[in-house]
Amino acid sequence: MYGALFVLGLAAVGAEEKLSSAAIEARSMHQMVLIPAGEFLMGTSPEEAESLAKQYGVHPTHFLTESPQRKVDVEAFAIDRFPVTNAQYKRFVDATGHRPPPYWQGRNFPEGMADHPVVWVNWHDADAYARWVGLRLPTEAEWEKAARGTDGRQYPWGNQWRPDAVRLEEPLQPRAQLLTHPVGASPAGASAYGVLDLCGNVAEWTSTPSQEPDPERQWAWYVIKGAGPPLREPYNYRCAARNFSAHTSRMHPWLGFRCAGPAHLGKPAAALPPVQAKAAPVPAVEGPRTELAGKPIRVEGIQGSHFAQIFVPAFPEGHFGMNVPEQVQADDLALGWSAPNEGIRWIKHENGTAEYTCRFPGKGEMRVRLEPGTDVVVLTIELKNLTDKPWKRVFTNTCLNNHPSPYFVDPERVRSFVWTDDGPTSMLRMPIAPRSGEPLHGGWGVAAPGQKAPAGGPLVRYPLLFIRSRDGQWIVAHTTGEGSGVGSNAHYSCLHAHPAWPEIPPGQSRTVLSRLYFLRGGPEDLLARWKKDFSK
Repeated sequence: MYGALFVLGLAAVGAEEKLSSAAIEARSMHQMVLIPAGEFLMGTSPEEAESLAKQYGVHPTHFLTESPQRKVDVEAFAIDRFPVTNAQYKRFVDATGHRPPPYWQGRNFPEGMADHPVVWVNWHDADAYARWVGLRLPTEAEWEKAARGTDGRQYPWGNQWRPDAVRLEEPLQPRAQLLTHPVGASPAGASAYGVLDLCGNVAEWTSTPSQEPDPERQWAWYVIKGAGPPLREPYNYRCAARNFSAHTSRMHPWLGFRCAGPAHLGKPAAALPPVQAKAAPVPAVEGPRTELAGKPIRVEGIQGSHFAQIFVPAFPEGHFGMNVPEQVQADDLALGWSAPNEGIRWIKHENGTAEYTCRFPGKGEMRVRLEPGTDVVVLTIELKNLTDKPWKRVFTNTCLNNHPSPYFVDPERVRSFVWTDDGPTSMLRMPIAPRSGEPLHGGWGVAAPGQKAPAGGPLVRYPLLFIRSRDGQWIVAHTTGEGSGVGSNAHYSCLHAHPAWPEIPPGQSRTVLSRLYFLRGGPEDLLARWKKDFSK
C-alpha cells in the first residue's frame, strides 16, 4: 500500500501540460537543487541509539524510530532549495480557493513574511499545493539524502553542532514565540548539496507513511523531518531524526514543507542565484503576570462540542484547551463522538462553573462539569448506564492541551514530567513506541500497590503528570485520585491522567473526579497539593 501511495504522488508530476498558468508561474518561483543518483547511509544503528541516549539522558527508544541503519539507493531527483514560502502558498490559495493558514489575515499572510516558510499546514494542505504546482512531497529517503549527503553526517552542515546554522529561542525566555525567519537566512546550515533550511527554520512533511493507514477511519500518518523553533535539543536536528512523524491532521507554527520533482527540474546549487536573506532579531517578550495569580480562572465551553477553553489570568497570552472527554468506552461499548447522540449544550453558571449533559440513546448518559478556582479546575465526569448489562472496564480519556499556551508549549518534552519511584521524571527518560505512526504519542500505566515503578520503565507511581513553565516558576498539571494510566501527545504538549472507574451496573451512575492545577512552585509543591486534595 505504501508503494501505491507513492506512485499516485508521482503520477501527478508528469502532467505539466495540465497545469494552470497560475501554477506554472508559481512553480517558476521554486529554486530546485539536483540531487544525484546513488547510495547513502540512512537511519541510526542500535549502537548509535544507545550512545545518543547516554549522551542526552534520553530513553533509547527515542532513537530506535530511526533504525535500522542501512544503505539506500535513491534515483536522481530535484528538491526545493528552501521550504515553500507564504508568497508561494498565497498563489495557490488565490488560484484554487484553498483554505488559508489560520495565522493569515483572511487570504493574506502577515506583513513582512512573504519570504518566510508557510506554516500551520497539515499533510493534505502540503500535498495539495505540491500537486497543484506539478510537483510532489519528497520521500523520507529523498529528504534525508538531500540533508545527509553520502558521508553519513549527523547534521546537514556536518558532524559538529553549529549554533549559527539554526535559529533557536532562548531557553529561559518566558514564553515561546515560534518564530520562523526568511528562507535562506542561515547559510551555515547548508547541506553538502547546498539545500538550505533543512534544519533550523521549520520541520517538514514528507510523502512516506510512518505506519500502515487505517482505511476504516480514513486515517494516515506520515514522516516529518527537520526541526525548528521551539525545538532546542541538538539530537532533534540530526538528519536521521523522525520522532515528530504525525497524523495527517496535525498542523503547527513550526511545521511546513518543501517540494520535490524529477531530476531535470534541478540544478547544482552553485548554478542558482546567491542567497540574500538575513534573519531578523528576536524581540523581547514579557513573562507570566504573577500579580494576577490570585484572580479566578475562567472556563468556556464551545457550544455543540466537547471542547472547552481555560483562561488563567497569570498567563494572558493564549489559553489551555480541553477535550472533555476525548474518549469514553466500556468493554465492547463505545460512546465515542461518532456514535449517535443528542448533542451538547454547555451551561454557564454564575459561579463560573461550566457543564453539559449528553445522552447516547439506548446506551448511556454523560454529565461533565468544570468548576474553576484561582489555581485549580475541578473536573467531574458522571456516567449513567442505560443498557441492561453492567459496564465493565470503563475508560475515559480527557486531554489538557497546552499547545495554545506559549508559556508551557513543550513538543520536545524537555519540561514534561511524570512521577516514578525516582521522583519527578522527565518524559524523555520514559520509553516510547518507536514503531508508532506518532512516536511521541503514548503513555504509561499506574503501578498497583507493591509494583515497582522505576524511571525508564512502563509504569509511573502516581496518576499525575505536569509541565514546567519556560521560566521554571510555574507548573500546569493533570491529576486524578485513583488512576489507570497517564499519557501525552508531544504534538500538542497535552496531558492525560486516566481515572480508574468502577463497574457501572444497569440503570446506575458512577462519578470520577480529576483536578487541573496551575501552580506557582515546584514538583514537591504539586505533590503536596495533590495528596491534600485527594486525601492521600
